[in-house]
Amino acid sequence: MRRATLGRLALHLRIWAACTAALLYVAPAAAVTVTALAYDPAKDHLVMTIAYRGTNPDHQFNVQWDECKRLDDERQQILGLLVDSQPDDLARQEFTRPLRIDLRDFSCRPAKVTIRTSAGFFASVNVPAPKSKWSPPQPASESRNAP
Repeated sequence: MRRATLGRLALHLRIWAACTAALLYVAPAAAVTVTALAYDPAKDHLVMTIAYRGTNPDHQFNVQWDECKRLDDERQQILGLLVDSQPDDLARQEFTRPLRIDLRDFSCRPAKVTIRTSAGFFASVNVPAPKSKWSPPQPASESRNAP
């Protein structure tokens, strides 16, 4: 039976460390997170900042919506899964990208909107009922003489 020497143990540890580092270097970009999530009432948009890792900044993101569900109060709730167009890209650099989602035709309102990523990240924001499309007539800006 051979006796393990300190030199052999150090060699095995270096090989193990190199293999682990190589595996980590070529791992796919599984960690996508939403660093900010908000509702923009002026533009009626859901606004988020997405942080991800990859080899290029050209990732595109979209949201796959689940079914709208009614909560106990007057609100509804909807869950959206954030989907990366390049989920198997190698995680070599960190990138951030803004994403705006137009909610003008979003029927699940007022609602608690929750965005989820494949890495298990969750963030929620309340979205109010849509503004009514009818607005009262505005007074004329130029003065007129009464007849």
